[in-house]
Amino acid sequence: MSETIYLNVQQSSAITRPVVRIDDVAEVYCENKSVKNQVQKLVITEFKSTKEFKQVFSTCLLIELITAAIPNCQVVSLGETDFIVYYKPVGKEALWKTRLKCLLVGLLAFFGAAFSIMTFNTDVTTADLFDQLYELFTGMPAQGPGILQATYALGLFLGIILFFNHGGRYKLTNDPSPLQVQMRQYEQSVNQAFILDAERNQESKDVD
Repeated sequence: MSETIYLNVQQSSAITRPVVRIDDVAEVYCENKSVKNQVQKLVITEFKSTKEFKQVFSTCLLIELITAAIPNCQVVSLGETDFIVYYKPVGKEALWKTRLKCLLVGLLAFFGAAFSIMTFNTDVTTADLFDQLYELFTGMPAQGPGILQATYALGLFLGIILFFNHGGRYKLTNDPSPLQVQMRQYEQSVNQAFILDAERNQESKDVD
């Protein structure tokens, strides 16, 4: 009896061991559980490098491996046609380096955002506008920062929290924040560019 095997291949997968199996890059479904387990354990490749590495594979390779191991089966691919495997060995980077990177990125984001806000307020002369509004409503010149500046600072803080949907370890809703959306879009663009470069390099080798 012919077995039907469904593959849902992910666009990119990250692994920490050199041996890459189908279960690492795709979700497998088959009514026959033994066949499913057999397919999941099929080895795609084994990285020899001890450093971080990434490589593009074709889903056709998975279909070839499955049909060779399980004759007379039907493979249905529901995911990507090409996918990337990111290999990052465990323990190759010290913990203090990881924490230092997080600290530097956090400082860069904090001071970069603060600088952007200050330059924007300076460019549109927000301080002068508040002074004019204060004099317009009270009839007296402003004497230093007041209620307008305080409410503006508080509103800016709350607006950032609401917009980015994130405060500390907690999120206001389950929706992804704008930063998460942009990061996912960037990740997809990088993956697509890497896949296209690999395909073009392969095409140039075939022509030669």
